[in-house]
Amino acid sequence: MRMNFPELHILEQEFKHGPPLDVPSCVREILCRTRLLQAVKPGQTVLITAGSRGVSSMIEVLAAVAEAVKDKGGRPLILPAMGSHGGGTAEGQIRVLRHLGQTAEALGAPVHNLLEPVQIGEVEGCPVYADRAAVDADHILIVNRIKEHTEFIGEIESGLLKMAVVGLGRIAGAEVMHQLAVTASYVRAIRAIARVLFSKLSILGGIAILEDKTNTLRRLEAIPADAIFKREPELLQEAQHYHAALPFDQLDVLLVDEIGKDISGAGFDTKVIGRIMNIYEKECERPRITRIVLRDLSEKTGGNAIGLGLADFIHRRVIEKMDPEMTAVNCITAAAPEKGRVPIALATDRKALEAAFQSIGLWSPESVRMAWIVNTSDLNRIAVSPALVQEASDKGLSVSEKRFPLSFNASDDLSGLRSWQRVNGYL
Repeated sequence: MRMNFPELHILEQEFKHGPPLDVPSCVREILCRTRLLQAVKPGQTVLITAGSRGVSSMIEVLAAVAEAVKDKGGRPLILPAMGSHGGGTAEGQIRVLRHLGQTAEALGAPVHNLLEPVQIGEVEGCPVYADRAAVDADHILIVNRIKEHTEFIGEIESGLLKMAVVGLGRIAGAEVMHQLAVTASYVRAIRAIARVLFSKLSILGGIAILEDKTNTLRRLEAIPADAIFKREPELLQEAQHYHAALPFDQLDVLLVDEIGKDISGAGFDTKVIGRIMNIYEKECERPRITRIVLRDLSEKTGGNAIGLGLADFIHRRVIEKMDPEMTAVNCITAAAPEKGRVPIALATDRKALEAAFQSIGLWSPESVRMAWIVNTSDLNRIAVSPALVQEASDKGLSVSEKRFPLSFNASDDLSGLRSWQRVNGYL
């Protein structure tokens, strides 16, 4: 007998964002105002970091920074700055940037194609590494988004300092930082290693990218190197006000269409699902989700399935698309083997959902608290069960009056939330 799943309503959080920024003009203005490129002389190399996250404005920002460097007579060079992503190899990391559209042609600057770790110092008994390109560069500009991190909670999380440690240090730097974090905490490890990097390398400063709840660029800020340690905690507090979240503190079942490195460093945004699952860092207090079902990997993750261990049940296609070696390298480097554990994998979406519903206790279609999302960075429009409708309305959220059944195909699979919304007239 087939399970009678709840019908779902469409909930819209109605995230607002301002008018689009003129990125080239904004970059020129902040660089001019802060005089961040004042030290650049004609012919000098300026290394610019390019990470592996799917930041919507990154191509525009990097291209504008590269153009500003060329206006000063400098020679911009893009560094694939992403720790162990791309298998931790030079070729793999160039492929990651290419997947994200960050090519030499798009950015107006060559992309560094070698990977050579150089020890430049030591901290707390650990070597500090930087890529040869960073050691040899006349100047360095760190470009990254400021946001909450997926592995820890602290005064600094994902931003310029972590990009310096993991980006400039690349896979060797990532390994050391995560190893030190196990005993010293992430915040202490990042700050300690970053101080060595900032004292040994010619870092001009950083360009901080700040987004709104729709992952749209909200503003940019240029920060001189000597101000980053003080300024970044302030920017993180600002960014936290614009961090999209689920509108509920407790769910029985969360259905997720996809995870990927382009979506979040841990595949899932752990702060969205309330599961960091890191034995040496504090766990999230909310939301509390009893069962998470994962359907697929994102196209741009390139087979990296880090984060699948945060789910309870997965569709078998996740395993079929996973690159085990790449996933293992990322999880081991991040000292997070939990993120690579394989949950119970089932042959269809229906079977995965049935398994989840069978393990949440007593429920009915009208009482169960279920939500369905595309991924943890796309939360503006989600699907929710009837039990959540009144709570959402009480919070002033817009919920469709009509409810829709889960539409399984002949193979007992779903088409995905975006397609489901399109069929029902919401896209």
